[in-house]
Amino acid sequence: MSSKNFLFTIVSLLPMLCSLPSQAQNLKVMSYNIHHGADAAERMTLHEIGAFIKESGADLVGLQEVDSLCGRSGNVDQMKVLAEITGMHYAFYRHFAYDGGAYGLGILSKYPIKEQSNKRITSMKNGRKESLAFLAVKLHTGKKELAFATVHMALDQATRLIQAEEVMHHLAGSEPVILTGDFNALPNTEEIQLISERLTFMDRGLAHTFPAAEPVKKIDYIFVSPSLLKKKSSTFVWKEIQYSDHLPLEAKLKL
Repeated sequence: MSSKNFLFTIVSLLPMLCSLPSQAQNLKVMSYNIHHGADAAERMTLHEIGAFIKESGADLVGLQEVDSLCGRSGNVDQMKVLAEITGMHYAFYRHFAYDGGAYGLGILSKYPIKEQSNKRITSMKNGRKESLAFLAVKLHTGKKELAFATVHMALDQATRLIQAEEVMHHLAGSEPVILTGDFNALPNTEEIQLISERLTFMDRGLAHTFPAAEPVKKIDYIFVSPSLLKKKSSTFVWKEIQYSDHLPLEAKLKL
C-alpha cells in the first residue's frame, strides 16, 4: 500500500474510531474505621489491616480512628506503616493531639495525591464548641479527576446535623466526589438524608457494619456523585474481617 493510500485509510477510519465507547475503568473503594489499629479486644492488628487492604485490591480507602505516634498504639505512624505495607500513597489529618501523638483521619490511594484539603467540622465537648477533622484529597484515576474524602461524625444527632451541612459545604464545587466515613447514624436519619440529596447512597442492602463480631447496625457509608454511577456498581461488607471493632465496607464502581 502506498503512503498516500495508507493515509487515506487512516483518515477515513477516524470517525469510526472516535465513535467507539471508551473502555470503562473499575474502581474499588473502601471505608474502614480501624479503631486505632486494634480489634475489639484491643489486640494490635495494624499489620493485619494493612495486609487485608493490600489483598483486597482497593484503589481508594477512607480510614477513621487513625493514630499517629500515640503511646496506646506503640508510638508508630500508622498511615506511614499502612502505606508501606500496601504500596499506596497516603494522607493524614488530625482531629486533636492524643497520648503523645495525634488522632485523626487517613486516606490511602493507588493514585498520586495531587492536593490535600484539611477542613474542620463542629464538635461539642463538655458543652464547648470545638472541631474535628474533615479530610479530602484530589487525584486522577487515569480516566477521571475526582475528590475523595473521609469523615467521622459525632455520637449525638444534633451535632451530626451540623456536621452534615458543613461536610456538604466543604465539598461544594468539587465534582465528582466520593465520600466515605463512620457517620454514627442509621440510614433513615435526617443527616444521612441530607447528604443523600446531593450524593448517591451506596449499599441499598443496608448491610450492618458495627460491631464487628455480631453487627446490629449500619453506621459506615460510601456516597458518590450520581455522575459516577452511570454503569453497574455494587457494595460488599467484609464480615469475616474482624481486625477492628467495625467491619470494612467496599464499593465497586465502573467509571
